[in-house]
Amino acid sequence: MSGEFAGALRERVTIERRMGNRDTLGGASGRYAYDGAAWVAVTPLIPANLAEADSLSARMRWQVTMRKREGIDLKTRLIWRGRFLGVRGMISDPRNPAQMVLTCEEAR
Repeated sequence: MSGEFAGALRERVTIERRMGNRDTLGGASGRYAYDGAAWVAVTPLIPANLAEADSLSARMRWQVTMRKREGIDLKTRLIWRGRFLGVRGMISDPRNPAQMVLTCEEAR
Protein backbone atom coordinates (compact mmCIF):
# COMPACT_ATOMS: atom_id res chain seq x y z
CA MET A 1 0.00 0.00 0.00
CA SER A 2 1.80 3.06 -1.20
CA GLY A 3 0.90 6.66 -0.61
CA GLU A 4 -0.95 7.97 2.37
CA PHE A 5 -1.74 5.15 4.81
CA ALA A 6 -4.88 6.70 6.34
CA GLY A 7 -6.42 7.30 2.91
CA ALA A 8 -6.18 3.59 2.07
CA LEU A 9 -8.30 2.55 5.06
CA ARG A 10 -11.75 2.71 3.47
CA GLU A 11 -13.57 -0.27 4.95
CA ARG A 12 -15.15 -0.41 8.41
CA VAL A 13 -14.95 -3.61 10.46
CA THR A 14 -16.25 -4.67 13.84
CA ILE A 15 -13.69 -6.38 16.04
CA GLU A 16 -14.82 -9.23 18.27
CA ARG A 17 -12.89 -11.37 20.74
CA ARG A 18 -13.68 -15.02 21.51
CA MET A 19 -14.94 -15.46 25.04
CA GLY A 20 -13.36 -18.15 27.19
CA ASN A 21 -16.70 -19.41 28.49
CA ARG A 22 -17.50 -23.12 28.49
CA ASP A 23 -20.84 -24.75 27.76
CA THR A 24 -22.50 -27.30 30.07
CA LEU A 25 -20.44 -30.15 28.58
CA GLY A 26 -17.14 -28.30 29.04
CA GLY A 27 -16.68 -27.41 25.37
CA ALA A 28 -15.97 -23.92 24.05
CA SER A 29 -19.11 -21.80 23.89
CA GLY A 30 -18.14 -20.22 20.57
CA ARG A 31 -19.41 -16.83 21.69
CA TYR A 32 -17.74 -13.53 20.90
CA ALA A 33 -17.75 -10.16 22.65
CA TYR A 34 -17.56 -6.75 20.97
CA ASP A 35 -14.03 -5.28 21.15
CA GLY A 36 -14.36 -2.13 19.06
CA ALA A 37 -14.36 -1.05 15.43
CA ALA A 38 -11.65 0.05 13.02
CA TRP A 39 -11.01 1.41 9.55
CA VAL A 40 -9.10 -1.10 7.42
CA ALA A 41 -8.05 -1.98 3.87
CA VAL A 42 -9.21 -5.43 2.72
CA THR A 43 -7.61 -7.33 -0.18
CA PRO A 44 -8.35 -10.90 -1.35
CA LEU A 45 -5.48 -13.40 -1.12
CA ILE A 46 -4.72 -16.23 -3.51
CA PRO A 47 -4.85 -19.50 -1.56
CA ALA A 48 -1.42 -20.90 -0.67
CA ASN A 49 -2.51 -24.45 -1.45
CA LEU A 50 -3.91 -24.45 -4.97
CA ALA A 51 -5.05 -28.06 -4.68
CA GLU A 52 -7.28 -27.00 -1.80
CA ALA A 53 -8.47 -23.99 -3.77
CA ASP A 54 -9.87 -26.28 -6.47
CA SER A 55 -12.11 -27.99 -3.95
CA LEU A 56 -15.62 -26.73 -3.36
CA SER A 57 -14.90 -26.25 0.34
CA ALA A 58 -11.94 -23.86 -0.01
CA ARG A 59 -12.35 -20.88 2.28
CA MET A 60 -11.69 -17.38 1.03
CA ARG A 61 -8.66 -15.67 2.57
CA TRP A 62 -8.18 -11.94 3.00
CA GLN A 63 -5.35 -9.54 3.82
CA VAL A 64 -6.50 -6.85 6.22
CA THR A 65 -4.28 -3.82 6.83
CA MET A 66 -5.08 -1.63 9.81
CA ARG A 67 -3.59 0.74 12.33
CA LYS A 68 -1.54 -1.00 15.01
CA ARG A 69 -3.80 -2.12 17.85
CA GLU A 70 -3.10 -4.13 20.98
CA GLY A 71 -5.19 -7.22 21.69
CA ILE A 72 -5.46 -8.57 18.14
CA ASP A 73 -4.58 -12.27 18.15
CA LEU A 74 -5.83 -15.65 16.94
CA LYS A 75 -8.90 -15.35 19.19
CA THR A 76 -10.04 -12.29 17.25
CA ARG A 77 -12.52 -12.15 14.40
CA LEU A 78 -13.58 -9.26 12.21
CA ILE A 79 -17.04 -8.64 10.80
CA TRP A 80 -16.81 -7.04 7.36
CA ARG A 81 -19.78 -6.59 5.04
CA GLY A 82 -21.65 -9.37 6.84
CA ARG A 83 -18.71 -11.78 6.59
CA PHE A 84 -16.91 -13.26 9.57
CA LEU A 85 -13.12 -13.17 9.13
CA GLY A 86 -11.08 -15.19 11.62
CA VAL A 87 -7.53 -13.93 12.20
CA ARG A 88 -4.99 -16.61 11.18
CA GLY A 89 -1.79 -14.55 11.25
CA MET A 90 -0.41 -11.11 12.10
CA ILE A 91 2.60 -9.19 10.84
CA SER A 92 3.84 -5.97 12.36
CA ASP A 93 6.58 -4.42 10.23
CA PRO A 94 9.18 -2.65 12.43
CA ARG A 95 9.86 -0.21 9.56
CA ASN A 96 6.25 0.90 9.71
CA PRO A 97 5.18 0.60 13.37
CA ALA A 98 1.89 2.44 12.85
CA GLN A 99 0.28 -0.43 10.92
CA MET A 100 -0.27 -4.16 11.08
CA VAL A 101 -1.24 -6.69 8.42
CA LEU A 102 -3.58 -9.57 9.26
CA THR A 103 -4.19 -12.73 7.29
CA CYS A 104 -7.83 -13.72 7.78
CA GLU A 105 -9.92 -16.68 6.72
CA GLU A 106 -13.63 -16.39 6.06
CA ALA A 107 -15.76 -18.51 8.37
CA ARG A 108 -18.87 -20.30 7.21
